[in-house]
Amino acid sequence: MTDLQVKCFLEVARCLSFTKAAKGLFISQSNISRQIASLEEELGLALFDRNTKGVKLTIQGQMLAETLSEMVGEWNVVLTRAKNSVKKFNGCITVGCQEHIKSNSYISQVLSGFRENRPEIQIIKERCTQKKLVEGLLNDYYDTILIADHDVKMVQGVEKLTLFYSRVGIVIHKKHPLFHKKNVKLSDFKDSVFLRYLPMKLKPEDDYLHKICAAFGFEPKIAAEFEDFEELLFSIEMGEGVSLVFEENEVTSNMNLRFIPIEEDVPQKYLPMQLVRKEKNKNPALNDLFHYAQKYSNLHAKKDF
Repeated sequence: MTDLQVKCFLEVARCLSFTKAAKGLFISQSNISRQIASLEEELGLALFDRNTKGVKLTIQGQMLAETLSEMVGEWNVVLTRAKNSVKKFNGCITVGCQEHIKSNSYISQVLSGFRENRPEIQIIKERCTQKKLVEGLLNDYYDTILIADHDVKMVQGVEKLTLFYSRVGIVIHKKHPLFHKKNVKLSDFKDSVFLRYLPMKLKPEDDYLHKICAAFGFEPKIAAEFEDFEELLFSIEMGEGVSLVFEENEVTSNMNLRFIPIEEDVPQKYLPMQLVRKEKNKNPALNDLFHYAQKYSNLHAKKDF
């Protein structure tokens, strides 16, 4: 297994498109296909299901993608630290963010601007699941994390800075009878089976799913709960239910799904995406980052950025 094979596999697994993967890696699509085919032959596994409708990871491909993503992330952090050990830095900040494309793009924008102003501060950033982010923050592995406020409701002793708001909507599979209907409302799904995304412990009164459904006059019939976002989406794609989630590229760019934003004025139709730090963390460089990030927070009212 070569480094190029791993990069090609993870990029195709991320965007589920050989064409987009080729553009993202700045290599030809034919080379991408060769690398994937070579990797599949070497492993003796089919990593993707290919058909005229697109590309989807096999179960084996999902397992490999999840493991390799974690390994590559850890390797990159170690490599970055090794390379930076020969540089002269005055302070260091370790940042974690959700794996979602929107959140990652936003925090990268903030960190890029901060680095221009403070090049002497070393910045280490990595992406992982909500649980690992919170654990890493509490264990002082991360100085700060970008995460939905919904996922840190139960966390004590932290300071939060809202950077932007992500709107909430219902996501349904293309075979759902309401997929092509115009002017769909959440109340239309009062008799539907719901799938709940719940990566962190949460009190029922703080759950946006219950709050929003209650505003539409019904209690959701929850059939299953998921800690992993990809597992949730796959279950929706299998037609096992509908779900209320915050807007992310993984949903809106999926041709098999439809994201219907909540347009009515109800509680928690927008979820705060927050930069979170422990109150006891006295890292002076972190103070400077929060001060810099405040200007981005001031730009965004409760709407999409």
